[in-house]
Amino acid sequence: MKNLTILYAEDEDQTRENYTNYLKRYFKEVYCACNGEEALELYKEKKPDIMLLDINMPKINGLDLCKQIRQKDKITRIIILTAHLEQDKLLFAAELNLTKYLPKPISRVQLKDALNEAVKQFKELNEKLNIVLLDEYFTWNKSSHKLFNKNDEIKLTKYEILLFDILSSKDNRVFSIDEISLYLWDDLDDFENSVNKLKDIIKRLRKKIPKNTIGNIYGAGYKLNFSVKN
Repeated sequence: MKNLTILYAEDEDQTRENYTNYLKRYFKEVYCACNGEEALELYKEKKPDIMLLDINMPKINGLDLCKQIRQKDKITRIIILTAHLEQDKLLFAAELNLTKYLPKPISRVQLKDALNEAVKQFKELNEKLNIVLLDEYFTWNKSSHKLFNKNDEIKLTKYEILLFDILSSKDNRVFSIDEISLYLWDDLDDFENSVNKLKDIIKRLRKKIPKNTIGNIYGAGYKLNFSVKN
């Protein structure tokens, strides 16, 4: 948890202070809000990895806040805190993809378990985002910088890896020869030499990957044809 951030929203001052101190033991940063409106602004500014939200908050309640976040963000993990009599509200919240809801007063054992589950889900979802599909069998892992055909790793050279790194960094982005050359070699005085070296790397790499994986856009540069693994 120490490398992750959390946003905690609770309108009761003493409860918020107590659990903020508890959360600081485990997370890199803890952002606190006393109402839903403040929580939304903090979410937009800080982009926390995990959110711990009271269901009943002034200005924007916990569920309405979740709905706004889930319109664009499916990754941030959300735990809802609720009084026993309010749990019926959550019957309508399945589409919000909550990690868990916890009854108040909060048991620290239950809270720790829920936080561990949220961390696990967050890491799994981010790992999926780092996997790009080149075709039905070939995948490129952006975090480990490895190419696989099914479960078999395809050995790449240093510059082939760097080429995959830059081409996979933006969806559908065409990278110019200048951009790629500077990324691979930092600085080359002889531009013609860099062009020839890059063509040679691409030629060798294309023998290891599915056809049309690397597209040559005439007059613009190169792009990687891929999709994110779901």
